[in-house]
Amino acid sequence: MLLEEQGTPRNVREKVQGMIAQLKEPGEERLKADQLLSQLDELQSDVNIPSYIRTQLWSVSSMLENME
Repeated sequence: MLLEEQGTPRNVREKVQGMIAQLKEPGEERLKADQLLSQLDELQSDVNIPSYIRTQLWSVSSMLENME
């Protein structure tokens, strides 16, 4: 959804694409989720991100936290 959202800043779109690629790579799922949560935390702290995009990033973080 973030990738298709018109108002998503280019840097966020690029980072999300990179995160999706990381998820598709082989490896331990929990470790990948922890790494992605760290990256999402950095993105969420960017003051230039619109609040509705930040809310979507929080939703993604919640999904990753619930991964086993």
